Amino acid sequence: MQLIVTIYEETPEKAIDVIRALRDDHDAIELRVDAFGGRAVDWAAVRAATAKPVIATNRGGAPVADAEADMIDAEWGHPIPAGRRVILSHHDYEGMPDVERLMTEMRGADKVKIAVTPRSFADNVRLLALLEGRTNLSVIGMGGRGLYARILAPFFGSELQFVSVDEARQAAPGQLTLAQALAIYGPNRNALHAETIFAIVGNPAAHSGSPAIHNAIFRERGVAAAYAIFETDDFRDIAEPFARGERFAPAGMSITAPFKEEAFSFATEIGADIRRNARDAEAVNTLVRIGGRVVADNTDVDGFVALIGRTSARTAAVIGAGGTARAALVALRRADIESTVFNRTAGKLSARPLDQLPSWRGDLVINTLPQNVSIPLPDAATIIEAAYGRDSHADFNGLDLLRAQAARQSELFLEACQ
Repeated sequence: MQLIVTIYEETPEKAIDVIRALRDDHDAIELRVDAFGGRAVDWAAVRAATAKPVIATNRGGAPVADAEADMIDAEWGHPIPAGRRVILSHHDYEGMPDVERLMTEMRGADKVKIAVTPRSFADNVRLLALLEGRTNLSVIGMGGRGLYARILAPFFGSELQFVSVDEARQAAPGQLTLAQALAIYGPNRNALHAETIFAIVGNPAAHSGSPAIHNAIFRERGVAAAYAIFETDDFRDIAEPFARGERFAPAGMSITAPFKEEAFSFATEIGADIRRNARDAEAVNTLVRIGGRVVADNTDVDGFVALIGRTSARTAAVIGAGGTARAALVALRRADIESTVFNRTAGKLSARPLDQLPSWRGDLVINTLPQNVSIPLPDAATIIEAAYGRDSHADFNGLDLLRAQAARQSELFLEACQ
């Protein structure tokens, strides 16, 4: 697999500056000339800015005729330039066309790329299935719902992965950044291979740092496995294929909001081996097939136990009443720490209303509210933020919890690979 950095800037001059500043490992550059509004490109300056191969792309229009590039990206439906190395592309930003038919019709180019927008697990599977038995093909799932196929495709033979310089410069919905891709795929990209699939399942989930953590562990252990993201508003859309062991279904899942309690109900329904942490929390953050059985566990409890063990807390406030709060309460009970729950809706987990939070006095605050919900926190000796991505002065943030819980979760996943 090759990492292609997409350069999408307002002017050729800005694009050249960005190319020149690239330092991280990559294999080629895609220059999006359609962003320039018809401005001429100094191709000599482009070639002087990088030693990497350059792809010239005019997305939505006729292929670039005068580009001194190594390859031309030609959108399906436009004439294929004669005498040039060509990537023949089809993009659908709205949904899933008949990708199987497209594969039979898209011919006459050096490479073929199909980028579409899956809406379901089945759509992602259709896209990944195109790779079986084919070479010189790249498939890309766009948007949050397409991240499953986007991340997994290189492990199953997809040739090109187009990435952005950073989050501010994404040129397509759901595009990974170069840093994310390097963390997921590692330096030895020509050897990517997966016999077992894992994924984080949630809504939202596109921001998750779990693929970087778990794929690095698989590389370190020499395991032929891959970890992706499945963002959905329907947990059963992937849970049922997982339980049946379908092709391209994950063998294990990290469950995040809002599905941890639903995952517990699902595990109960299918007769899973529900481990102590999950039973005590009545919430599941890990589902994995081991030895012919589905194991349901909650490694969030382990993560909270590890972080709480680094404090001297005696009283705690837990903010929120979802699956993550349940795991925090289990950890607090095991540490014999008195806890009070505060929530936007009082009653669940015997929660008090949030407007009483300012009058609470204690030495540990655990905030499990989602990233997009911001509230003032009371003074405490230690603050743990379960969500990551928001500005916080917490002693332990969401990434600390993510890493702490991933230690045992990864052991469960590795056991599934045996």
